[in-house]
Amino acid sequence: MKNILSLNQLMRTGFRLREVMAGKHEFVSRRGPAGEFPFSFELDWGSDSLADFLNPLHKQNFLLAASEGIIRVGELVDQAPCKGSLELNYFSEAKIRYRMTFAVKGSRYEYIGEKLGIRPWNLHRTHTTCYGVIHDLEKGHEVSRSITRFDLKSLPGFLSSFHLRRD
Repeated sequence: MKNILSLNQLMRTGFRLREVMAGKHEFVSRRGPAGEFPFSFELDWGSDSLADFLNPLHKQNFLLAASEGIIRVGELVDQAPCKGSLELNYFSEAKIRYRMTFAVKGSRYEYIGEKLGIRPWNLHRTHTTCYGVIHDLEKGHEVSRSITRFDLKSLPGFLSSFHLRRD
């Protein structure tokens, strides 16, 4: 029985995945140039405790993953580091929510993206399309709206990026 993880080992075992979403965004209310521009993010997300992540009794960490990576917002920033969280709200809201903050020339922004209406019969659509909004945190207004997609051709790379981590 050497291959079975003890509860203590499981508590100290985390995981990481790399996800890439790409699409377009548009500035709102003259917050930038008119038209559609490229928008994408590459995130490494996961949890330091697989047991906490999967435990519904652990409300603060249940299906909540930390994330960090790079965000690209055409006509706002070529590339900026971002950090935040990924919430898998399958049961409470039938959605996945990305929440990331990043900075551009001293201004702080928050991106909130959601994959909506998640049901077992429509995963090919709902897990691949994300609707997002960028807010300027200092000025308190919406800057941009986006639609990004997970390219199903990248699914093998996404799945192979999964790895377990131990303290």
